[in-house]
Amino acid sequence: MKDKVGILTSNFYDPSGERLIYGGAERYGYQLTKLLLDLDYEVEWWQVGSGWEQELMDGVMVKSIPVTKSPYETMPDLNYAFLERAADIDYAIYFITFLAYPQVKEKSISLSHGIYWDYPTFDNLINGQQGREEWLRRLKIALTGPEKIVSVDTAFIQWVKATWTGLDHKFNYIPNFVDLEKFNPQNRREVLKEKPIRIIYPRRLTTVRGINETIRVAEVMTSENKDLEFHIVGRGHKDGTEKELMKWASKHERIYYYWQSPERMAQLYKQMDIALIPTKAAEGTSLSCLEAMASGCVVISSHVGGLSDLIFNEYNGLLVKPTAKNLIEAISSLLADPKQARLLSQRGIEVAKTFSMKQWRKNWEAILKEVFN
Repeated sequence: MKDKVGILTSNFYDPSGERLIYGGAERYGYQLTKLLLDLDYEVEWWQVGSGWEQELMDGVMVKSIPVTKSPYETMPDLNYAFLERAADIDYAIYFITFLAYPQVKEKSISLSHGIYWDYPTFDNLINGQQGREEWLRRLKIALTGPEKIVSVDTAFIQWVKATWTGLDHKFNYIPNFVDLEKFNPQNRREVLKEKPIRIIYPRRLTTVRGINETIRVAEVMTSENKDLEFHIVGRGHKDGTEKELMKWASKHERIYYYWQSPERMAQLYKQMDIALIPTKAAEGTSLSCLEAMASGCVVISSHVGGLSDLIFNEYNGLLVKPTAKNLIEAISSLLADPKQARLLSQRGIEVAKTFSMKQWRKNWEAILKEVFN
């Protein structure tokens, strides 16, 4: 009989079970599931929902638990219910750090996708300073329970080390991955040599991902430069968000909004010159940043979370504060110096090779062998 791994998350599907959420974290979960299956584990996922079950892939079910409360941005009811309902699992992975509060399976790993509380309204969600103290208490318990914590970036590890000494032994830094067989510069257009020049925003349509600033940049720059195209490629959390953006884009020449499956993004990047990753908060080592970089796009990114683990300013991309003004200036600097832009592109391709999926799988295998032995 195969050993069974249960993975607890908040949402792989939306709570209704009707819409698969396919952002970076969910893509990570999909690849982690494939790795576990390749290592001959049986896998099941658990999340918030009304009791429905969905098949994620052959033989892998996503099971839902009717829980709605999230006091202090934690989900203790979901945590307890997982321990009760997934009683037949041998090992557990808590896909988000706070889900390991207040209890964990004996042989367990938790996963940090990056700092997620670095935006101004987070304190409102946890009821101010008093709430922050309780949230910190719960987070520390969540970090103490699992045998190992996998962090996708160094920012989270350094924050924990500065906040609570004595927990750093639990951490393993495994940055996110890029599939170099799919995302590479083969048969791509040469950066900034063909017209129109294409700029892509390959991100979720959320404020923390910088969509509002991108919209402003696209409006200004396409009105001033007839050789520019903007491609906004990503999903919103709701269908209404996507419909509104499509309606807005249709009113502007050379601004396009659409969504592509991850399988088709590899070819799309080859047709782009510049990629905007203007994250304002809650970021790890972005998959879209890695994929754009590996494909030869010049990346303009921000000093947030794990992005500075990927981009070294003016070496393999540009790091700027993600305001519309700064993004416009960064794009303009690349347009004014195509030779430098192509150098950044080439270096980005080389740096991306150190984040291969092959290495990511190797690093995860070592952790699984150590904890699930």
